[in-house]
Amino acid sequence: MAGTEAVPPNPAEETGKRRCACVIAHPQDEAERARAQAALDNGLATNDAHGVFVACMQLLQPCPARYEVVAR
Repeated sequence: MAGTEAVPPNPAEETGKRRCACVIAHPQDEAERARAQAALDNGLATNDAHGVFVACMQLLQPCPARYEVVAR
């Protein structure tokens, strides 16, 4: 039924912090950064080029959510 889909809670609404809205989500805290780093390490260990690419994009790009609010 329309409108009955489960929606995961958004921690940003609870804390007031703006979450990353980039196409490839950047880590917003140390736990997420550790998971992205582990994904990069795993991709390098298993020769997963796509995994390495995505993990690098997550870790290397500047994210506007880390700085002041920007207009899109």
